[in-house]
Amino acid sequence: MFYLDTCVILAYCIDGDPQHRKAVNLVEKLRQKADKFYASTLTLVELYSVLSRNIQKYRLPPGIEESVNHKNKLQATITYFIQLLSLHILSDEAKLVDLGNLKLFYEFFDAIDLATKLKLKTLDLLHLAYARQFAAKKLIRSFVTFDSQILENKDAILKDIGIEVTDG
Repeated sequence: MFYLDTCVILAYCIDGDPQHRKAVNLVEKLRQKADKFYASTLTLVELYSVLSRNIQKYRLPPGIEESVNHKNKLQATITYFIQLLSLHILSDEAKLVDLGNLKLFYEFFDAIDLATKLKLKTLDLLHLAYARQFAAKKLIRSFVTFDSQILENKDAILKDIGIEVTDG
C-alpha cells in the first residue's frame, strides 16, 4: 500500500541509476509488506518526460533497444517498468472544484491547498495531492520517495495530510 514517486521507479528500473541499489533494496523490503504499488497519471507523464529526454543514456531491456521508433521505444520501456514493479496507475477522475470564478481539477485545487502548508515544488505538491486521494480510498498509507525536500517535510505531511513519507 505504497505510492511510489517517479524517482524511486526510475532508480529501481534503471540499472545505471546512482540510487539503483538503494531502490532495489527498498522495493524488495516493501514487497514483504504489500503486494501492490501505486502511482498516478502524473507519474506516467513524468516517466515519459524523463525517458523521452534521456532514453539514449539507459541500457534498455532486450528487444526494446532495437526499436527504431522513438515513441514505440518509450511506450515499451514504460510498459516494462510498470510490469516489473506490478505498478497500478489509477485513472484520473473528472472532478472539478470552484475556485472563485474558475473551475479547477480537484488535484490542482488540492495542490494549491498543500502549497500554503508545505511550500514544495509544483510536481511534488501534485504527487502528494494524488497520494492523499489514494489514501482516502484506503489504497495507500505511505509515499515512497528519494526527494530530499519531501523527506525534509515528512512530519508536516503526516500531520497535514495523514500520509507517512519514507525512503526506506
